[in-house]
Amino acid sequence: MNNMLLQLRRFGVRLTADRKRFGLLCTLLAVALLFWTRLIVIKQIPRTALAEGSVELAMADPHETAHPESPVEVLLPSTPVRDPFQVSDTWFPKTEVHGEDEPLASTSTAIDPRQSLKAMRLEAAMPPTLAVIDGRTRRPGESIPSDSGLVFTVVEIVDRGVILECSDARYRLSMNATNDR
Repeated sequence: MNNMLLQLRRFGVRLTADRKRFGLLCTLLAVALLFWTRLIVIKQIPRTALAEGSVELAMADPHETAHPESPVEVLLPSTPVRDPFQVSDTWFPKTEVHGEDEPLASTSTAIDPRQSLKAMRLEAAMPPTLAVIDGRTRRPGESIPSDSGLVFTVVEIVDRGVILECSDARYRLSMNATNDR
């Protein structure tokens, strides 16, 4: 047994020592695998159902006879039954959107925008185009409704911060804990 393993190792070393022989071996293995898979596919031909000539078609009226040469009329609706591009509510239920779909809330003097800013969290700022605020990607010009009913607009995205505007006042939301006016 040990002698056979030794012979196999020597044979492997001889094959891999020369580049041309090793390339030829790899090419022959690839061709052999290709033919082997084709043989498997050809051996396992999918079975198909064939109708026999003596089988009669089932008709709506049992007294009518079926003529194999006559064309079969198929009635199709003029409009599609369903929209193939419509998203199914069963598989993709609608979630609450806290963005552009909500009406802009009116700002009142009783609500302090700085308190609303403290509730917001800036997670990432990629000047000048993207910022991640409270888990949602924002761009300049987008509106951010707050929990208190105020609506902030992203004016500018700067390094490690975002400039927000609410009722003609600008505020800076930073990645650190302090938010400035």
